[in-house]
Amino acid sequence: MTTLDSHLKAEADEFNKRIEDRTRAGYIPDIRRAVKCDYFYKSFWRDPHFVDLFLGRTVAALQDMLHKHRGRSLRMLDVGCGAGYISLEFARAGHHVLGIDISDSCITAAKKCAAENPFLDGFGSLRYEVSTIEQVSGTFDCILYSGVLHHLEDPGAFIKQGVELLAPSGVVMCDEVCHDRWRPQDAAQVALLRSLLAVTGHWYEPNLGAEVSAGDKQLATYIDEVMFEYANEQDRSEGGQSPNDNSSNGQQILDALRAQTQELEHRDGASFIYRFLGGLRGPDALVRKMADLIALYERHAVASGYLRPNHFFFIGKKRA
Repeated sequence: MTTLDSHLKAEADEFNKRIEDRTRAGYIPDIRRAVKCDYFYKSFWRDPHFVDLFLGRTVAALQDMLHKHRGRSLRMLDVGCGAGYISLEFARAGHHVLGIDISDSCITAAKKCAAENPFLDGFGSLRYEVSTIEQVSGTFDCILYSGVLHHLEDPGAFIKQGVELLAPSGVVMCDEVCHDRWRPQDAAQVALLRSLLAVTGHWYEPNLGAEVSAGDKQLATYIDEVMFEYANEQDRSEGGQSPNDNSSNGQQILDALRAQTQELEHRDGASFIYRFLGGLRGPDALVRKMADLIALYERHAVASGYLRPNHFFFIGKKRA
């Protein structure tokens, strides 16, 4: 068992609780074998189709960047791998992956999924360990940080530790949140979409449409609530994801990545669907059609500048 200081132990304890609650509810942390799970009230994990629309595209973007800039059949370290679903996809793509996390319950769930994996054609290799990055030895072609850097007050120091494990031609790659880029204009679009869906009976909060339609003040209040939700990754009634969630913002992370590596590519990611698609209600066939249209609109709107992204992708190579 990895020995953690009190700061990291509190983080690990919270993620242990989260994964244990989810797995008891039937959650399977595997993009390809995800199941419908009503435990999630508006997360993409509620339905396998939503998982593919968000996480499937996330992994596809990461793999495209890695194969474009570094190649295939690489030695990878997935730092803060959580329940391992991204590590698993890279191993399925032929890479040789070590996934590490400080949450022993997450690693237990990851190992279980890996042991049950039926997709073996072209599989590379995959190991999971309860570990901090300081305890890792060896050399890697790619260090992956997926949704972990915003939990750190000093992401630059953490990135530097990864860079030190890279082979001379190695790369650092990440997908991260950038809530600091979101604006009230973005929140207003989400508020309108949710309210319209509520009016037609296709949103999980059936009274939302009537409440927002009551007047300018009520509409403005709900837009503020949506802005708070996406800026903090939680509803006001929820606790944070973990004690150290949102310790750094997207610009701080991007600055640290650019300081530690030579940038190869930066891409905008999703804007709002990760806290939206799971809130759709209705017959499966209809809901999935609506989800497809909403995800298509989001991609087009981010690309066209109508919406700001809430996620980004980055890949940079080790400096000579």
